[in-house]
Amino acid sequence: MLADPLIREKKFLKENQKELSDRFPGKYLLIKGEEVMGGFETYEQGVSEGAKLFGAGPFLVRSVLQPDDVESPSIPALSVGVPFIAHT
Repeated sequence: MLADPLIREKKFLKENQKELSDRFPGKYLLIKGEEVMGGFETYEQGVSEGAKLFGAGPFLVRSVLQPDDVESPSIPALSVGVPFIAHT
């Protein structure tokens, strides 16, 4: 079983939810490590910005109101309109 690459981000969000809810009411947060990179109106906006900043690297986009939600997995290439090409 693979380790969760976003465990640090999820822990940070859960431990700081109250403060982050006050600071970013109702937003979707883009989190890398223990830093909030921005608050967005939609999940898609957060993923798009995360893809611009971090490429295919791991980052978390999650609603500040529901830090334990299981969201669709982030696939940055698809979020910004890059088609998936399978190599054989």
